[in-house]
Amino acid sequence: MYCRKEISGASFFEGARPCDEVLDIEADWGADRILTVSGQGPGGPVDVSIRPMLPDTPERLVVLRRGIVRPMRGRRLPDDVATELCDYVTELTGHTADPTTLTAAPLSILMLMIAEAETIRATHGEDVAEDVLRQVAQALVLQKRKADVIARYREGQFLVLAPDTPRVGASMLAERIRRSVASLALEVSGEPLRVTVLAFAAEYRPAMDGTVREAVEKASASLQTQAFQIVS
Repeated sequence: MYCRKEISGASFFEGARPCDEVLDIEADWGADRILTVSGQGPGGPVDVSIRPMLPDTPERLVVLRRGIVRPMRGRRLPDDVATELCDYVTELTGHTADPTTLTAAPLSILMLMIAEAETIRATHGEDVAEDVLRQVAQALVLQKRKADVIARYREGQFLVLAPDTPRVGASMLAERIRRSVASLALEVSGEPLRVTVLAFAAEYRPAMDGTVREAVEKASASLQTQAFQIVS
């Protein structure tokens, strides 16, 4: 049995990671069904046919693309890195981290901030600046996937930890955030307020980047010098 589902910007094509839309309906598939997913890959629009594996197998899906059949087997962060990551997220957010989703590899770090934050604060005051940050934070939450972790970071920055996501996936997430922020009707004293979101994305490599905490600090510093602009 075949069925088709259109998924715009599906992260399925980034690095053999099924997008959230696919995972949401995975449980409803029968073993005899094949689903053709259309989405945006790194090289442009692509179609991928997939079918679910039987329960209690290490593979979740079989990908059939251009005649190639390939099982998808999830990767995990090393145990010591996973423990440190969960402890860090619990400390950062105040909520106990879920290791079943958080420690899926690769892990990407996305750092964001509003370029005009200090200007807005100096011109319109602390209350307006905080309201803008609050609305941007809400836009981030609306775009987060189930496993993503979002938190306020120092100096008005926002941190997004994206498990099971390569760097290109974090860049695509940044683009989704851009569209979400662009839809915000920001204004001050009846006048529209335009903001520029700065972003830096990096894929976490434990052997090269040290601890997750160190990698986040490095990403925060890089945001000041290597950021790309997301204009709303």
